[in-house]
Amino acid sequence: PCHDPSMRGAGRCRRLGGQVMGCRDGHRWGSLARQEPHPWICRGGGVTEAAKAEELATFLSIPAISESRVLLSHTPMRALAERFHGRRVVIVGSKDTVAVAEHYRFDFSGGWAVTLAQLAAGTPSIFPQSFGRKASAPAVDVNAEGAPPIEAILILYEPDDWAMELQVLTDVLAGGRPLGSGGTPGSVPLAQAAEVFASNPDFVWQAAYPVPRYGQGAFLDCLRTLWRRLSRGAELRVTEFGKPHPSQFSAAQQLLEGQLRPGEQLQRIYMMGDNPAADIRGANIARGGAWRSVLVCTGVYRGGPASNDAADPAWRVEPDLRAAVERLLRAPEDERGGGPE
Repeated sequence: PCHDPSMRGAGRCRRLGGQVMGCRDGHRWGSLARQEPHPWICRGGGVTEAAKAEELATFLSIPAISESRVLLSHTPMRALAERFHGRRVVIVGSKDTVAVAEHYRFDFSGGWAVTLAQLAAGTPSIFPQSFGRKASAPAVDVNAEGAPPIEAILILYEPDDWAMELQVLTDVLAGGRPLGSGGTPGSVPLAQAAEVFASNPDFVWQAAYPVPRYGQGAFLDCLRTLWRRLSRGAELRVTEFGKPHPSQFSAAQQLLEGQLRPGEQLQRIYMMGDNPAADIRGANIARGGAWRSVLVCTGVYRGGPASNDAADPAWRVEPDLRAAVERLLRAPEDERGGGPE
């Protein structure tokens, strides 16, 4: 919970190092950030890992955080750049998503990676409501003679123009030329022409507004619904990354294990988060049996420490992150570590 108010302000609380804490021994809070292995798992993205590391360090007033300890929802998608080398893909997301994809080595300069804004600007009438839309990168006409087919959709971060993006994405899913006409005329249901990869499946997230706001998962739900209707019954096939998917927690465990000294082993991994459907569910189903889920009441979940989430109950519920860590530090060694509970 990077926005947890218990992490801010003066005092020892500012020294805490992350959402996930691997338990080795009984270091006190003051040295926890330096001595306990701790990756930062952030549900969001849209920036590079280096930029997020700098943002977190500034927000928490702690020394520099290595980008190698930051795991964003789209970090595991880095490997897709090699898989789709020399094949056209659509990169979806606002903020600095293009810079992220370029950092992952997706090829924008060669035209193999494109954005929906490029397609809307360069393909006549594909989105009639564009009203002279301009892309920051060169416009791309996907219906031009010799244009390569779009083989994958990569939703790295939350889109910011849902009307245009949903229209063009369903065209990409249908395929064909002109795009959206479908590759096999008359087939029912319509075949999905492009693979879909998506990060951060959170349906809602806690912003400054007192009621949670729709997130990337809500956008994906819209895309699923539109494709089901357009294709006349086909379910959208999606490979998802980010919490609560096991791939994200496996990546976090690998980061933790990479921070251990020779001969050390992880006994317990504590996942602390405010979103039951993402943080708690992910820790509860994570492979290996070392994970413990701790739900804090400073974000999406507001039920209070005396309650628990009915759908995704946590191992423990605490008022905030500071209280959660202090209780763990006071707990007997066998409860914090790998002994009986």
